[in-house]
Amino acid sequence: MRDKLMTSIVLYGSIEDRENDIWDWYQYSLKLNEGLGYPSTHLGIIGDSFKSGKLSTMKRTERNLKKALENGESIETVSIYSLPEGFTQAAFDFNTFISMNRRLNQFIIVSVPSVDFSKFDKREMIRDLGHFITCREAEVFELSILESPLIYASKVNQESDFKSLKKIDKYDL
Repeated sequence: MRDKLMTSIVLYGSIEDRENDIWDWYQYSLKLNEGLGYPSTHLGIIGDSFKSGKLSTMKRTERNLKKALENGESIETVSIYSLPEGFTQAAFDFNTFISMNRRLNQFIIVSVPSVDFSKFDKREMIRDLGHFITCREAEVFELSILESPLIYASKVNQESDFKSLKKIDKYDL
């Protein structure tokens, strides 16, 4: 497990449980990873047919996600990871992490290595991601992967708990 800085964009708001919206977000996220040169390798899903949230390979899980959406099942969380070969802990070893969370604190997060963040136009990404969430607030921040950008975005801990946190931008929409 190695420390690296991740830059993340998180949009907070409300996310509808509509098949096309979730599937379109999923396709958008795959293209985002591809554009960075990181293959999407694993999925974690929580929903009617996906109770554990356990990570599995894209090949094994994508078909099940599509079928669940077509059947009108509720999907609470979809997380897409690009993991290197031989990873030991997905939470600390990922190349990229993209997630749609429809649970208590609804948000969409995109977390990429800080060295790759300059490849993005952050305003354009916020606009694009805004197609999948009724956004009330967006934030761009940098954080050590070991402090977990997902935990910060979930707002379960105080900001002061994150020693490497660097807030880059915040937008009220």
